[in-house]
Formats: sequence, structure tokens, C-alpha cells
Amino acid sequence: MNNFLAINPLDLPSVTLLEKHKLPQLPAIYFAIAESGEILYIGRSINIANRWLRHHRYSELKEIGNVRIAWLSCSDESLLPQIEEAMIKHFLPCLNNTLVKQSKTKVDKPYVDKLIKIIRQARGSISQRAFGKLLGVSPTAVQLWEKGESIPDTRNLAQIAERAGYTMEELLHYLGLKQTSETSDVNQIIKQIKVMPLSEVAKIAQATAARFADVAESSSNEAKAS
Repeated sequence: MNNFLAINPLDLPSVTLLEKHKLPQLPAIYFAIAESGEILYIGRSINIANRWLRHHRYSELKEIGNVRIAWLSCSDESLLPQIEEAMIKHFLPCLNNTLVKQSKTKVDKPYVDKLIKIIRQARGSISQRAFGKLLGVSPTAVQLWEKGESIPDTRNLAQIAERAGYTMEELLHYLGLKQTSETSDVNQIIKQIKVMPLSEVAKIAQATAARFADVAESSSNEAKAS
């Protein structure tokens, strides 16, 4: 595994984002790389050509501009999850562990300004780099959160809430989200995450993030109707 971490993604074969149709049909770890050389996103697929036919980050990466997709082929598909997890921990790509950005400007959610305030409260006087290291994300991810251009996933929200002196339930209440059965589901999933194998955490976090978004959308719609 350490041999993989010694690889420089900038030295791997790559295509531009607009040339994604040229990606090979093979199992691989893929890297979305900014023009500056920053690793923006890391993922895995047993067929990266098919994966990028409709990738959930495509529009977001296209908006950034001049992004390349590099890949590290892996003949043993069973190793892909372990390699991906190790690569994410090593490179801390800014878009991993964040919800997909839905617009070209600030995320249009009624709770974003309050969330930004909570994130800054949780960070306190330490730098964005130091705060990101505590949470296991890149400083760029923290910067995007504090600009309202992306939203932390549920795992990071739980950490932010704790550092700001809130329970997850109190945080949702402060953000103006209704305390419904969905809120209880979020708390239950967070408890499960603490005892689950690392290989399952990503699946749970993604499902929880989707539920959080559903709760927020419902609250926003009710506010507009009132």
C-alpha cells in the first residue's frame, strides 16, 4: 500500500475533463486535478470510462475549469477500496467528503449563512489548514465551506457541531431545520458510523448527507409556502 502512496498523480496518464470519452475501460483509481496541480477529487471504479459517462462531480469540475482526469490502473479490483481510502487520507482532496455543489454561486439554502457562522465558531482562532487537519480534510475544503460554496458532509458536520458546543440535534434546530424523524435518523446513523468498519463509512455518510439535504429542502419549501 505504501508503494501506491509514493506515486505522484501528476505523473500518471491523463486526459482533460472535456476528453473524458477517451478514458480507458479498466479498473482504476482516478484523480481530478486542477490546473495548479491540486488534487480536487479521488475516486475508484472497475471501469473508469463508464464511470465518467455521467459523473456526479462533472458539472462542478467543469465550472472550476482546466481540470484533468488522471488514473492509476489496478489489475486486482478487490484492492480498489483500500487504495482509494489510503489515497484520500494521504492527499486530502478538497471535494471528497463534501456535498455536490449545485450552483455557480453560493449554495442557495436558507441555512447556509448560519452554517458558515457555526463553522467559523468551531474553527476559532486556528488556521483553516490546522482546522482541516483536525477534521481530516484539506484547507481548501474548509475555505469552500466558509464561503458557502460547498457544504460539509454529515460526518464533518457532527465534528463541527461538537467543536462549536452543539449536539447534532441542536445544530439542526439552530439552522432552522425541523426536528422530525429524519433528524433522529441522522443521529442514529452518526452513532452507527462510530462502530462501523471504515469500508462502510463512506456508504453511510453519503446516505446520511442525502437525507440531510432532503430535510433542508423540505424546510425551505415550507418556509416559502408560509
